[in-house]
Amino acid sequence: MAAQDQSRRHDWSSRARSTMMEALRYSRFVVLAKRVLSLGAFLIIAAVLAFFFVARGPRQLSVTYERLGHVENDLSMVRPRLTGTDAKGNPFVITADMAVQDAHNAKRATLKNIDADLALNNKTWLNAQARSGLVDMGTGQLELGGGIDMFTDSGYELHTESASMNLKQNIVHGHQEVTGQGPGGTLRADSFHADRNAGLLTLAGHVRMQFSGNKS
Repeated sequence: MAAQDQSRRHDWSSRARSTMMEALRYSRFVVLAKRVLSLGAFLIIAAVLAFFFVARGPRQLSVTYERLGHVENDLSMVRPRLTGTDAKGNPFVITADMAVQDAHNAKRATLKNIDADLALNNKTWLNAQARSGLVDMGTGQLELGGGIDMFTDSGYELHTESASMNLKQNIVHGHQEVTGQGPGGTLRADSFHADRNAGLLTLAGHVRMQFSGNKS
């Protein structure tokens, strides 16, 4: 009887350790996914807003480009390359195939094939890419489409087809599938909602997470 009690205590202890390790891996993976999405959103927002800084305050960013022109009477900038730092002093570099300002509404602009890199203060980097972006500074709304991809040098990545951002409230949401993977595991969901001010990332709809790594 004593041997059975000891075995049960041992089994319970093993299950408890396993549950704790699963919870720890879950927390780490979610924190990393949230960080990738939040920083990726910052990069894409910075890329789209950069066109307005160029037009109104060229000293705020270092800008190079191949040429200025017009696309259907809209002011355009071909192959812009923007460099600067975020609020924490981390350097970033943003490029795009083209930036176009709406001729009839100076508060609206689009970017095509955005590619942005951010070097973090812990010597790591994050890359964010978006095929297209449309920003309306009047409403504070940014719409992204054509595919959004985010990568880190530690092997984590997130992908979704489109996203909407409220620039005034720092809220990002997507109504299409989001997938992610990295050393900690994989995730997928039908939609997501991120609040940068609150530091929250919510996944919804057929959410699946699979964890990997050493369980010891």
